[in-house]
Amino acid sequence: MSQPEPARPTWSVMIPTYNPTEHLRIALESVLEAQRRLGEPMQIEVVDDASPAVDVAALVAGWGLHGVTIFRREANGGLAACWNDCVERATGELIHLLHQDDFVAPLFYRRMDDAATRFPQAGMLFCRNVFLVGDKSHLSGEELPETALVDRWLERICTSQRVQCPAVVLRRSTYARVGGFNPALRWVIDWEMWIRVALATPVVYVAEALATYRVHAGAETHRLKNSAVMVDDLALGLHHIRKVLTRAKRKDCIRSVTRFVWRASGDVAADAHSRGRPDLARHELAASLRKFGALVGPRLVFERLRWYMFVRSDPASVQLPASGGDR
Repeated sequence: MSQPEPARPTWSVMIPTYNPTEHLRIALESVLEAQRRLGEPMQIEVVDDASPAVDVAALVAGWGLHGVTIFRREANGGLAACWNDCVERATGELIHLLHQDDFVAPLFYRRMDDAATRFPQAGMLFCRNVFLVGDKSHLSGEELPETALVDRWLERICTSQRVQCPAVVLRRSTYARVGGFNPALRWVIDWEMWIRVALATPVVYVAEALATYRVHAGAETHRLKNSAVMVDDLALGLHHIRKVLTRAKRKDCIRSVTRFVWRASGDVAADAHSRGRPDLARHELAASLRKFGALVGPRLVFERLRWYMFVRSDPASVQLPASGGDR
């Protein structure tokens, strides 16, 4: 007689990792404390993307943390492959992808669990988050004054990337409905996913700052900023997002997404210039004109072209505005 399958846990906390540092210990300790406050079993698993420089299993064992399992992928696959492995390996009904650099507040799972129970129709939940930059922190914007379903969430998420990964929980059924993360993307990989989710299901906002997103020099975003690929990734993300919005007949949202990637491409160039990389600023400005020039008005193109020419002719003295000169 076959044995019945064990009951699924409500929660799967999946932690993709690559050459982790002490930040992973902080992440895991925060999850274990939040689990204690929740008071029920959870799947807590670190998924190692074949780290070449760190024995992740030995590292975690050395910290003496119990209740954490380790899975090592056979080969490095990059962000999407590792994140999708996390989703496939998750056994819980509520799936939280927590990156190795981030951490949660002690009441994260209790509050998110309460919201998931209160709003069973919602396939995605997200909370307010803290941005931690060095030893300084600030809060993300407030979507709503209290926990509730977000009205017109698709329209909101199409105007900007408003949600950070550690603040997001998706139901297993949502991933089954919308699919995994797009392996072609790197920087806008999460934003593209949130738009697909917004097309598929209601979304709940939990009006507490329960997750912390760490900004630091070792993060993947920082590496991408120095690799001259940010505008290319924005363009590829726009291509995929426009396709799903076109199928949904949401021309209004296509316009919002296009405006955002234009602004974001200017911000990329401005950031490069502020870090003393006029060469990178020139590259990203030129890429933005090639990729998006035909999609925005001539005034915006002219302003962007002026900035490009200034940076090219006198890179040491030009100060790009934070919006890349497009407002």
